[in-house]
Amino acid sequence: MLLEYIMKKILLSLVMTLIMTANGYADEIEIKKIKDKHDTYYKYLFENDMNSLANLFSFPAAFKGFVNEVQIAKNKKEIKNIYENLIKAAPQSKFANKGINYTEINTKVENKSIFKMREDTYMLIVKYTQSDKKDNSLIFSGRASYLFIKDDEEWLISGVF
Repeated sequence: MLLEYIMKKILLSLVMTLIMTANGYADEIEIKKIKDKHDTYYKYLFENDMNSLANLFSFPAAFKGFVNEVQIAKNKKEIKNIYENLIKAAPQSKFANKGINYTEINTKVENKSIFKMREDTYMLIVKYTQSDKKDNSLIFSGRASYLFIKDDEEWLISGVF
């Protein structure tokens, strides 16, 4: 009887370990997809490809960046307009207004942290700095948060803060 009890406990422990490991592995797969999507977001943003960038979002999407108010985009056209305004208000815009090309700005991602909120919702927080490539002078240092939701088995951005 004692042996049977011990065997059941061991079996239950093994099953729980397998379930937790499988869930952890599934989360790692989803986290990789989200990080890859964020890398694509940066690529399109730095290439100024607003059409491709807009395809990475779900709607409605919320924004709070270098502008005073929270903005809500209901479609791809509104995403493009919001990003035009965000880019104009960003610290590096003063740099570009001096006639210096954005390719002369070094953007360094220092840290990416990701938090699971629900099965279909994650928050990615990125710490980054921007500096002048010529003299390494700091242009901006800060954090941005990206709310990702799963929509039809695809991870899309639902908010940028």
